[in-house]
Amino acid sequence: MTKEKIFICRDCAKFSTYRVKCHRCNSPRILEHDELLYLNIAHIDCDAFYASVEKSQNPKLINKPVIVGGGKRGVVTTCCYIARIKGVKSAMPIFKAKKLCPEAVIILPKMSLYKHISKIVFSKFNQLTPLVETIAFDEAYLDFSGTYKLYKKAPAELLVKLALEIEKELGITISIGLSENKFLAKLASSLNKPRGFTVIGKSEKLEFIKNLHITNIPGIGQSLQKKFEKNSIMTINDLRKFDQKKLIKEYGSFGKTICNMSRGIDNRKINPFKQRKSISKETTFETNISDLNELKKTLWLLSEKVSEILKKNNLFSRSITLKLKRHDFKTITCSFTFIESTCLAENIYQTAISLLRNQIGKAPFRLIGLSTTKFSNQKQKSLSNFKFDQKFQKIEKTEYAVDKIRLKFGKEIIKKGRSLN
Repeated sequence: MTKEKIFICRDCAKFSTYRVKCHRCNSPRILEHDELLYLNIAHIDCDAFYASVEKSQNPKLINKPVIVGGGKRGVVTTCCYIARIKGVKSAMPIFKAKKLCPEAVIILPKMSLYKHISKIVFSKFNQLTPLVETIAFDEAYLDFSGTYKLYKKAPAELLVKLALEIEKELGITISIGLSENKFLAKLASSLNKPRGFTVIGKSEKLEFIKNLHITNIPGIGQSLQKKFEKNSIMTINDLRKFDQKKLIKEYGSFGKTICNMSRGIDNRKINPFKQRKSISKETTFETNISDLNELKKTLWLLSEKVSEILKKNNLFSRSITLKLKRHDFKTITCSFTFIESTCLAENIYQTAISLLRNQIGKAPFRLIGLSTTKFSNQKQKSLSNFKFDQKFQKIEKTEYAVDKIRLKFGKEIIKKGRSLN
C-alpha cells in the first residue's frame, strides 16, 4: 500500500475516486484521510444507546424526543439527540427534563433489552478482532493491529462496514474514532456524534489537540483543573509548555502520563480482560422515605442485584459503600472493609444495614445506593473461630442453593420474606 489520498464512501463502503460525492452511490458521506489505511486503534460509542434501542423497537418514536429514565423522582439515564437539543442531559432530574422538553416521551429503562442488544453489538466487535476492551454496555476500544493479513482490508474499511451492518440490523447508530492510540481514538469518536467517523492521524495530532481544554485529558478532574488554571494552564498547548520535570516531580507517574498525552502520546494497551473497578446499584424513591424497615427492604433488593453481578463475574469484594441522598439533595456515603472478601448477598446486606442504622437519624432519603469495590478472583480467608465458620458456611450453602433454584425456575420462584411488601 502506498500513501495517497484515500476516499471511502460511508454509505456503500466502497472506495471512491471523488472526495465530494461517491462515484458509485452518489452519497456525500465520504471518509477522507492521508493515513486512513495505516491507523489501527478505534473507539466505538453507540449513539444515545438506550434511547436508540427504544426507537428501534417502536418506529413511532423515531422523530420524537425520547427520554429513558425512572419515575417522577428519577433521573435521566439517557436521552435522544432531539431531547438534547432542548437542553436535556444525562443524570438530570426527570422533573427538570420535563420542563425543558414537555413533549418528550419518557420510558422506564429496560435493562434486559439493552443488555441483549449490547451482546449482539459486542459479538460483531469480537468477530473483527479479539482485542476488544469493554468500557460500558455501549462503548469499547478495538485494536486492529495485524488484522489486515486476515481480512485483506484496512481497519477503516472494516469499521465503515460494521457501522452500516449495525444500523441496518439493529436500527441503532455508532460513532467511531480512529487513530494511533486510545486517547486520540476516544477524543475522535466524541467530535462528530451521532453517526460520526473521525480520524486523527499521527502527522496532525499536535495541531489537532493543542487548543482543546486540559479536561479532555483523562484523569484531569475538577480539583486538578483548578490547580492548573491557577498557573494559567487552560489548554493542552499550555500544558505542553509547562516544565516537564516539575510536573513529574509533583504528580509522579500520572505527571508523566499528562506530559505524554499533551503531546498525543498514549502508551496504554487495549486490554480485553480488563476488570471492572466497581459494581453498584441504586434506587430513587417516588417519595422521601424515613421508615427503616422500608429502607431495609430496598437495601436487600440492591444487595441481591450486586451479589448476582459479583457471582456472574466470579468476583469477591473486600469493600462496600452505602450511598444515601437526603431530601435536600445532600449525599451521604459510608464504607466498610471486610476481613474476608465476599460475593454473598446476605453478607453485603447485613453490613449495609449496620451502615444504614448509623445514618437513619438523617432521614428522610430520596435515594439509596450500594456499591462494591476492591475485587479479587478468589475468597481471601482469614483466621476465625469455629462457631463463626459454621454459621458462615450455612449462609453460603443456603444462598447458593437458592441461586440454583432460581437459575432453573426463574428469579421469582423463591424469595426471602424481607423483600416482600
